[in-house]
Formats: sequence, C-alpha cells, structure tokens
Amino acid sequence: MKGVKEEVTFVDIYQMSGIDKRIDFIIDHYPYFIRMLDAFEVGLITNIKRERRYNRCAGNGEIGVRVQTSGNPDPTGNEGSTNGDLRTYIRQGNFMAALKGTDNFFTYKSQIITLMDMRDDYEVVSAAVDSLNDEQPQYVSYLQRERSIAETAETEGVTEEAIRSRFYRGRKLLIKRTKTFMQNNSKYSLLLKGA
Repeated sequence: MKGVKEEVTFVDIYQMSGIDKRIDFIIDHYPYFIRMLDAFEVGLITNIKRERRYNRCAGNGEIGVRVQTSGNPDPTGNEGSTNGDLRTYIRQGNFMAALKGTDNFFTYKSQIITLMDMRDDYEVVSAAVDSLNDEQPQYVSYLQRERSIAETAETEGVTEEAIRSRFYRGRKLLIKRTKTFMQNNSKYSLLLKGA
C-alpha cells in the first residue's frame, strides 16, 4: 500500500546491530527470547500464506474469498500442513520452498536468515549462561527472572548495590565468554555474505 510505512521489528534491529548489541539484546530478553522468535516466525508464516493466497486468487482472476469447491474434505488440515512445512523450510533456510509465490522474497529471506542467526546466537549465550551456574548462580537466577536484585540482597544479607556490582561482573563474564564464539560465527553469516 502506498504511503504506509513498514514498522521496524526487533528482528530488523537485531539484523542491523553489531555483536555487542546482539549479546545485550539476548541477555536483556533471555528468559523469553525463544518465545519472541517463535511469535515472529508465526507472524512471518501468516504473512507468507496470505501473500501466496492473494497472489493465487489474483492469478485466477478471482476477487474476494471463494468458497472451497475442490471436494477437499479438510481444507484446515491442508493449512496446518502448510504451516508445518513453512516452519520447517524457514528453520532449514530453504528459501525457495518457503517463499515460492510471494512478492516480498528478499525481505522475507532477510528475516529468515536473521531468525536463524538469532537462534544460533541464543544457543551460544545459553551455553555461556550454563557455564556460569557454578560461579554465579545468583546472577543466573536473576537473568532467568527467578529472583530480583532486592530478593537476592535480602537472601544474601548484603546491600542491593553489592548485588548490582556482583551481577555487573557476572554480565561482563557472560559477554566475554559469548563474544568470541559470536565473532567467529559472524564470519559465516549469510546476511554478511550477501546471500
């Protein structure tokens, strides 16, 4: 639609960010990061399906919604299969299969690649978080939103400022452990290679 400005999503922001900002983003959203990606993926799948459906109807010269007359007893079952297929294609990076029949191929492709990178980056951060469990268990609990700074300070019998300082050191250690791997992985990012 002309005159309608597309909204910038967190996936777009992540795509344009450097490694430091990406790590910060994952840490700041750690407990629900994967759910955010899953929700975005559902929206992407919905957009792809709608675009395909519109293009199919437009290609047939149909206007509006047509009643199913193909004799297919379960059109909903076919759509569910399409959702599963699209999800599989997206997660595998099979752009041709996922985006066949769409107009926004390059936009969707970029989003799919970024989602793949985000999932990979999360795995690296998650492994680093697991490695902190013995050294900084209170920070890991805080990171997973199981306990607040105030609750940790009360339990430990120290000031909130002492806990903030300890958590700051935990975050720095987490970033250090994560950054090396993410820098190495970025050499193989499809987006950076212009795929």
